Amino acid sequence: MRVALLIAAKDLRQRLRDRSALLVSVVAPLGLAIIFSQLIGGATEFSTRWVVADMDGGRLATTLRQEVIGSMATAGVAQITDVTTADAATAAVNDGSQDVAFIIPAGFTSAIEAGKPVAIEVVGAQDSGLSTEIARSLAQRFGDNVVGVQLAVATVRDLVSPSLPPDEQARIIAAAAAAPPPVALVDEAAALRQLSLASYFSASMAIMFLFFSAQVGMVSIFEERQQGTLARMLAGPIRPVTILFGKTLGAFVLGIVSMAVIIVATTQLIAADWGPPAGVAAIAVGGVIAAVGISTLITSFANSPETAGAANSAVAITLAILGGSFSPTAQAPEVMATLSLFTPHGWFMRGLADMHGAGSSAADGLQAAAVLLAIGAITGAIGLARARRLVVPG
Repeated sequence: MRVALLIAAKDLRQRLRDRSALLVSVVAPLGLAIIFSQLIGGATEFSTRWVVADMDGGRLATTLRQEVIGSMATAGVAQITDVTTADAATAAVNDGSQDVAFIIPAGFTSAIEAGKPVAIEVVGAQDSGLSTEIARSLAQRFGDNVVGVQLAVATVRDLVSPSLPPDEQARIIAAAAAAPPPVALVDEAAALRQLSLASYFSASMAIMFLFFSAQVGMVSIFEERQQGTLARMLAGPIRPVTILFGKTLGAFVLGIVSMAVIIVATTQLIAADWGPPAGVAAIAVGGVIAAVGISTLITSFANSPETAGAANSAVAITLAILGGSFSPTAQAPEVMATLSLFTPHGWFMRGLADMHGAGSSAADGLQAAAVLLAIGAITGAIGLARARRLVVPG
């Protein structure tokens, strides 16, 4: 064990000295996580500026302004400004200070109450297509609701017996107008298990580059052979299995350190939410073991550091694509979502996502951690058995 630890420490010192481990294990994944989260995160944020000219001031106009249009301000989607004239509202859109103008004409409330047609004017800026479409949809929905109420009132008016006193007829009609719609939409929080953009890209870049840094231990055996240090180690009382264990231990420690640095750095820099610490630790350890195991297996088939590096890189990129490191598998075809479950990347991302959402906990990530450990144990055992030929050529 002492010799294996010394071999692992030597490998780590070499990687830190030439800066390759720092670049591949920390700088590249951290930099890409920050860039992707900021670029794509900014593209998904939406806000708009609306101006309202209420020239009616009646009951229904106030309802439209406060409850319908105002709901967008309450949701944090729109910034709403009030003006007194239609010309002021239109001018605000034309000069670019506002995206959309709502113009509520005078007599709006009285026209609706009398069952007469009346229009809400929506004026959108030329480059504000989405804002204009949202505003138009709000106005259309308000108009549809008004038509529904008018239809209900007209139906009740036709059904009410003319023999009833006028006061009773008015009471029935008013009750029909005030009745709630037969179908209502209710907002309800769902137990959505999904990573935020910052968390997603932090995790996806971390697991992808982990496979690049995990290969350095076993690939360095070829360098040891070329430099003659491997022969000198074997000349002493050092068994081949001790050398292999030291190489994999160094790769494991490098992976754990890089994963820990990325988790802490992305949490502080871009507010990534990885999940409960205990669950994140289990999944991170499982991910590192899986990466080291797969890298060991791939390297065991190589005959030179060049072929080993190329093969490991090709497998790392392929697994990253299939596992959803570049785009969430939830947005991909069903076959891609299924294929992701055959990759450690897919289980790594799934385990972190399972720990997010209402009522979730660290225990929800244990299944993914167990799968990652199993992948690493199986591939690592086969790889170590085969890699003995790299230390003692047959």
